[in-house]
Amino acid sequence: MNITSKGFHTFTIVLRLTIKEAERLIRDFYNYIKQSDEIEFFPINANKGMEGSDEFSKWLYSSSSRYFVARYTNQGKGILWLLRCSNTSPGFIRPGEIDRPCSIKATINPQILLGKKDYLSASTSEYLNDVEALFDAEAKKISSVLREYRHYLINRPDYCINFDLEELGISCTSEQMIDLIKRGDIPHHYSERTEYSDTSKRRISNKDSFYLESKSVTVNCYRKHKQLKNEFSTCPNLEASHNLIRFEVQCKYLKTYALTKKIKNQLNISSSDVIREMLSDDFCADIIRDYFNRTIRRGDYFTLDGAIQQVRHRRFKKKKEDRLIGELQRINQFRGIHKVRAMLGIEELEVFRRTLNDLADINVNPVTIPKNWGIPHIPNLLDAYDLKVDEERLKKNGRIVS
Repeated sequence: MNITSKGFHTFTIVLRLTIKEAERLIRDFYNYIKQSDEIEFFPINANKGMEGSDEFSKWLYSSSSRYFVARYTNQGKGILWLLRCSNTSPGFIRPGEIDRPCSIKATINPQILLGKKDYLSASTSEYLNDVEALFDAEAKKISSVLREYRHYLINRPDYCINFDLEELGISCTSEQMIDLIKRGDIPHHYSERTEYSDTSKRRISNKDSFYLESKSVTVNCYRKHKQLKNEFSTCPNLEASHNLIRFEVQCKYLKTYALTKKIKNQLNISSSDVIREMLSDDFCADIIRDYFNRTIRRGDYFTLDGAIQQVRHRRFKKKKEDRLIGELQRINQFRGIHKVRAMLGIEELEVFRRTLNDLADINVNPVTIPKNWGIPHIPNLLDAYDLKVDEERLKKNGRIVS
């Protein structure tokens, strides 16, 4: 597989600083700019933010802090530096010092840092040794305040999996797949991002993505080609992204802190080893599978008639059969698991959850394919990925002749 891949896209590490170190780092950044045209360095104010970034979201201004951004020019080297100097928070104070908390964050895109110029493929743990070496080399050129990679803590990992529909042999369009995905589930404490539409005069969700947010995690599934076309139209991988569905799990600080604490307690390892553990292939796979199953759900997609047939073939007792079929019909009627969930009371929710699990156990996704598509069956994306990985492993071992 060329594009279909699983791992992480970017990750952010952070180093805490004193105000004196932060002031020195600002001077060192400006001095580096005088010697090299590789980096742009500028403060962010309340009105402007950071404009023109193709790789990273805007950093928001906070009235209680000052932010300075340093980024590499010419589409970057795969590192975005963010220096934060807080004016009010008591935060981090080193022993014997009275100081305001400051920090430097580095958001790393391994594919770009390693010179691959690949904006589609996910990175895996095999890149980490080279990432560490290149990061240390870049930091050393700028300032000794930046120190070495091993001194940083992980602040936010962005896990992802790419599903190239053509590579996986899935016979629907990316538009159709996102339509099905947007009918999935929204877990408790999550909400779907919406924007105000001047046309409909109300808040609506983006038709090309299923973007869910909580205080600790963001889950986003979207058409990669559409996103690149809107935000990075000069991307060298634009044409290759036509059939690509990207599923991302972005762990914010609260989630990352809980995960790092759990890992350190269980494995008794250093902070630098925690980064390696959280970016290991198995850990990435577990996080992705967990949130995929919570939102998109397990099971293949069928038409309503096809899904009902799948239930009846199991020869369940009539009460259970009626319960499963009734829920399939209701989700079909209201066009979404989360839309049905929103209508239910506490007692009904327990039966609803049990029904969803029962359908998953027989490999039926509660979301059904619209009849007018003329497609009777669409495999579950994660299952299709696992099957393709197994096939390629067997080919590599010479057990399948292509």
